[in-house]
Amino acid sequence: MKTAVLLLCMVLFSTQAFAGGSAEEIDEPVELRFLFPVQVAGPQAERMQEIVNDFNAEHEQIEVEAIYSGNYDQTVQRAITSARGGNPPAVAVATSISLLEFLDMGLIEDLDQFMVGDDAGYADEFYQGFMENSYYDGRTWSIPFQRSLPLLYWNKEHFEAAGLDPETPPRTWDDVIEFSDALRDAPSEYSFTDITEDTWTIQALILQAGGEYSNDEGTEAYFDTPEVNSAFTFWDTLANDMGVMPRQRFYGDAAQDFVTGTTSMMINSSGSFSSVADGAAFEFGVGTLPGDVEDAYPTGGGNLYMFQGLSERERDAAWEFIKYIASPEISAKWTVETGYIPAHPATYETAAMQEHIESYPHFADIADDLENARKEMAFYSNSEIRETLRATIALVLTGQVGIEEGLADLQAEVDSILEPYQN
Repeated sequence: MKTAVLLLCMVLFSTQAFAGGSAEEIDEPVELRFLFPVQVAGPQAERMQEIVNDFNAEHEQIEVEAIYSGNYDQTVQRAITSARGGNPPAVAVATSISLLEFLDMGLIEDLDQFMVGDDAGYADEFYQGFMENSYYDGRTWSIPFQRSLPLLYWNKEHFEAAGLDPETPPRTWDDVIEFSDALRDAPSEYSFTDITEDTWTIQALILQAGGEYSNDEGTEAYFDTPEVNSAFTFWDTLANDMGVMPRQRFYGDAAQDFVTGTTSMMINSSGSFSSVADGAAFEFGVGTLPGDVEDAYPTGGGNLYMFQGLSERERDAAWEFIKYIASPEISAKWTVETGYIPAHPATYETAAMQEHIESYPHFADIADDLENARKEMAFYSNSEIRETLRATIALVLTGQVGIEEGLADLQAEVDSILEPYQN
C-alpha cells in the first residue's frame, strides 16, 4: 500500500513538472501585455497606467504591463506585427473598424466563448450602437471601451454678435447654412468648420442623407448614390459656393481654429472636448449633430480585443482584465479624464459620472441620443478604402473634379479593391 501511494505521488509530481514546473512556478502571476493608444502620450497615458496599477493591486495572480503604443494606426500595426511574429499582445485597444482586418489575418479571439455562466449576456449590457462594430458572422469579437462621437461645438459669443440665440444651435443642414450665412457678421474668418481630411464626418452626412456606405459584411460599397452626392454637395455649398468653411481641416487644426475664434461652429470628436474646454477663453456650447433626412451619426474610437496565441490561463486572465477596464466604474473614471463617451449605460449611474454631468450636461444629452448611433464604416482593406475616399474628398472640395465624376471614380476604385472579397 505504501509503495502504491509513493508511486502515485511520483507520477503526480512528474506530471506537474511537465505541465509547467514546480508548484511555486505555477503560483507565479500571469503576465499580460496590453497595448493602448492615446492621441497625446502625456496625461492620458499616465491615467491609463494608474488604472492598470489598480487592476494589478486587486488581482495578485495577474500582472498586466501597460504599453503606450502611439496613435490608433500605430497601435494596430504594432499589434499585427507582434501577433504575426508569434508574440501577440494579450489585449489591445484598437479602432472598432479594425475588426475585419484582424479577422482576415486570423489574429483575434471570439469573445462569446467567455460569455457563459455568470458572464452570460455580458455584451448585451452595452449600448448596441457601440456594439455594432463588435459583431461579425453572428459572433462577438471585441468590447467597447474608449468610444467617441462627432459633436457640434459653437461659440456663444459669436452667436450673440450675429444676432443668433446662443442657447439654440442649428439642428438641420438647412439651419447650418442659414446660421453660417448669419455668422458672416461674427468676428471670425469662418462660420463653420468640419473634418474634411478624414472620412468620419462624411460618414455622418451620408447616414443623415438616408444613405449607407457598405453592406453588413464589408464587401460592397455604396458611394455612387444620390445620398452620398447630397452629403458632398452640402460640404461643397459651404466651402465653395458660400466660402464659409475651410476646404481642408483635420481634428487638431479644427480645434485650434475654434479655441482661437477663427471659426464660430465646428464639428469635431467628443474626444476633443477636454482640449477645447481647456483652451477656449469664451463660453461655448456642445451637442449632437444637426441632421437631414435622418438624425444619425457613426460611432468612433477604440474597442478591446483579445489576441490568439495565449495559454488558457492567459486567456482567462485577459478576459478578467477586459471586464475590469470596461466596467462602469473604470469607464466613468476614463470619461472624466479624457472626454470619451461611456459605452455602458450603468456608467451614467456612477457617482463620478453624475458629478461630471453637473459640470458638463451635454453628456446626458448624448446618452439620450445614442439610439441614433450607427456602426462606423468598416470594409475589408478598410485602410486603403479610407485613403481612397479621403483623396476624393480633397479633389472635390478643391475643385479638381466634379462631384458626380468624383463619386463614379471612387466607386470604381473601391469596387476593384473589394473584388477579392466578393463571392
